[in-house]
Amino acid sequence: MTELFYGIDKTSLDSMLHCIGAKTERVQKGEIILLAGGRPEYIGVVLAGQLHILREDYGGSRSLIAAITPGKIFAEALCCAGVAESPVTVIAHTDATVLLLPFRRIPSVCPNACAHHAKLIENMLRLTAEKNLLLQSRMEIISLKSVRAEVLRYLESFVPEQGRSIIVPFNREEMADYLCVERSALSHELAWMKRDGLIEYRKNCFVLKGD
Repeated sequence: MTELFYGIDKTSLDSMLHCIGAKTERVQKGEIILLAGGRPEYIGVVLAGQLHILREDYGGSRSLIAAITPGKIFAEALCCAGVAESPVTVIAHTDATVLLLPFRRIPSVCPNACAHHAKLIENMLRLTAEKNLLLQSRMEIISLKSVRAEVLRYLESFVPEQGRSIIVPFNREEMADYLCVERSALSHELAWMKRDGLIEYRKNCFVLKGD
């Protein structure tokens, strides 16, 4: 299901989820799971569909921070940090199913002495650290001086999991938003990169060429 439950067998998982009061919810496209300014109380796991994490500036413009796909978790860093008001909004990009785990029940000692509770905490801390590294990577990407450099670094970030044939979780407009560039500039640069033999692409499917 997700790396959050790595090392926990299904029988123990079902018991543990019941113990901490986890709940499953179906959300429709466009529905808000966590609104900026609201207090984060749940760590979420995407079971199906896709969520987007958005940040809104003082002028009302929204920027895309991340796409959360099946198996990935969200709001864990906000909960661990104990923030009173979320700086981001989590919204359903498609119809989706999410598993919500009350954070207040996770760090505390399980009243039933659940053997896998500690494993859940260990997994959560590891995934939180990995996501922080990904956010740091994004900051490095958008700080690069050219659109081409941004695109290459972004696509290369998928290689460890997908190899050189890559499916990104964004359409062209969303990808431009994520990279903090104009859509027209991104489309123009992709065409030139294809001409130069660096990539092949069709919609959100890319192939990195060369060495």
